[in-house]
Amino acid sequence: MTTTDYSRPEVLTALAGRWAVPLGGDAVIEWDYDRRNDKLVRLYQQGKQRQWDMDERLDWDHEVDPGDPLGLPDDFISIAGSPLWDRLPESERRTVRRHSSGWLYSQFLHSEQAALVAVGKILLTVNGLDSKLYAATQMMDEARHVEGFNRFLHTKIGLRYGLSPSIAAMFEHAMREPRWDFGVLAAHILVENMGLATFGVHRERLRDPLARAFSAYVARDEARHVAFGRLLLREHYPQLSDAELKEREDFVVEGCWALRDRYVDDEIWHTLGYGEEAVAASRRSPAKREFRRLVFMRIVPGLKEIGMFGPRVQEALRKMGVLGFHSVDEAALRALDDKAAVDALTRRELEHRRRDIDSVVELGRPADAT
Repeated sequence: MTTTDYSRPEVLTALAGRWAVPLGGDAVIEWDYDRRNDKLVRLYQQGKQRQWDMDERLDWDHEVDPGDPLGLPDDFISIAGSPLWDRLPESERRTVRRHSSGWLYSQFLHSEQAALVAVGKILLTVNGLDSKLYAATQMMDEARHVEGFNRFLHTKIGLRYGLSPSIAAMFEHAMREPRWDFGVLAAHILVENMGLATFGVHRERLRDPLARAFSAYVARDEARHVAFGRLLLREHYPQLSDAELKEREDFVVEGCWALRDRYVDDEIWHTLGYGEEAVAASRRSPAKREFRRLVFMRIVPGLKEIGMFGPRVQEALRKMGVLGFHSVDEAALRALDDKAAVDALTRRELEHRRRDIDSVVELGRPADAT
C-alpha cells in the first residue's frame, strides 16, 4: 500500500528527515552494583518478562475495512453529531473515518519516536543502575511501538499526518534540556498517560480485531512506563530547590494547557477541504471533552504523587477544570487496567504459547517421523 503524507509544509520541514536537537549533560556510568531499589527491580522484571514480538502476536494478514481501518465508533470522530456530519453522505464519512484513524495513529507514531529518544537520554544520564536496567527494557518497548504504528499506517491505513505542533514543542523543549527529568515529565507523566488513557479505551471499543489487540499490548507497556516515571521523579523532586521546582512547574503547566486546548485535529479538516465549520465543530466535540477527561484523570493524580502539585500547578489545573481529578482512586484504576489487559490478551497469549509448544515438539521429532 502506498502511504500518502498529509503533513503540513511547515511541520514537515521541522520533522522530515532529521529533527536535530543539541544534547547536553553528562553520561553517567554507575559502578555501584549492590544498591537495589526493590520497586525498580520488580518493574525491570516485568519489563523483561512482558516483551512481545508483533510479528508473532498480531495477525498482520488480517484485512481491515479500507474506509474504517481501526473500526472507530462514530462517537470517536470529533465532528460526529454536528450539522456538517449529518450532511455528509456515507462515502464521505468513510473518508473521514480513514483520515481520523491516520491522524490519530500518526500522533502516536511520532510521539513514540520522541519517547524512544527521551528514554535513551534517561538511560545515559540518570543515576542508579536499577533505573538504567529498566530504561533499557523501555527502549525496546518504544522501538516496538514505533515499528507497529508505522506498519499500521503504511499497510492498513495508507496515509500519515505530521505531529501536532503542541506535542512537538513539548518534546523539543524536553530534548534541549540537559536535565534528564524534563524528558520524564514530557514522555512518562504527560504523553504516556495520554497513551494509556487512549489505548485503554481502544482496547475495549475498537471494532477491528487487529487494532484492538495492538491497543491491548501497547496499553500494558504504557502502564509500566508511567510507573517508571513516577518512581524516578518521586525520589528526585524532594532534592530540588524552590527555583528548580518552579522551572518544572512551568513546564508541566504549559504541557497541560497544550493537551487540553491545543492538541487538535485541524489538519484533517483543512486537508479534506471542510474548513472552519469542521474546525469549530471539532473544538466543541463531546469526543474531545471525553478525551480530556480520560487523560487528566491519569495525569492529575500522577502530578500529585510526584510532588508536582504546588499552589501554582493547582491553580492552573483549577482553571482547566480538571483539579478535581486529584482525588481519583488510582490504585483501583490501575487494578482495572491490569485486569482488562489480561482479559484482552488471554486468548491471544494462549494461542501464542500453543504455537511455541508445537514448534518445540516439531524440533524434537526425528527427521524421518511422519
